[in-house]
Parts: sequence; C-alpha cells; structure tokens
Amino acid sequence: MSGNNARKSSAQLEKTAPGHYQLKGDLSFASVPMLWEQNRTTLFEDECSELDINLSTLERSDSSGLAMLIEWYREAEQSNKKITFLNLPQQMYDIARITGLDEILPLVLPK
Repeated sequence: MSGNNARKSSAQLEKTAPGHYQLKGDLSFASVPMLWEQNRTTLFEDECSELDINLSTLERSDSSGLAMLIEWYREAEQSNKKITFLNLPQQMYDIARITGLDEILPLVLPK
C-alpha cells in the first residue's frame, strides 16, 4: 500500500513570474524530499528579493509540508530574501496555529 501512496503523492513548484511561484499537488513525507531537492537552489537564485509562494492549488499537506515551508523561510532569510506563503490551506494553517508557527512564518490565508 505504501508503494501506491508514494506514486500518487507528488508536488511541484511552478514559476509563474519573476518572484512568483505556484505550489501544486500533495505535500507529504513521500513528496517533500524530492520537491526540496528539485527546487532548493532554483527558488533562492531567483533575481527578485521578494518571493511569493501561492498554495491555492495545493491539494493536501501533512506536517512535512509545513516543515518544508519552515526550511524555505530559513533559506530565504539566509539569502536575504523576503518570502510570503499565500492562500495557505486551512488544514496547514490549523497545524501552524496549534504549533505556534503562525506567529513566525509569513502566512496569508485565502480571502
């Protein structure tokens, strides 16, 4: 069964404009490591000093998705970039709120 879950679980980060990205798919323990490796340098080599990550098309996320946002936030700080996570799904926001990460991460909920 875990093999099926690993195949079904995928996520991708798509650049929509300089400094603007769309995160799609499922963030899970299966997909986050690959997504991190694929975008680790690309995201922070963007010529813009401000990065927006839109999560409106994210289908699902577990705690590993939130852990990746924390890592992206740290990387952005180290690269002297401002990063904002837009349209955070309610499920992710609830986890962030319970853990206190909503006070640290630059999160914007859908309107």
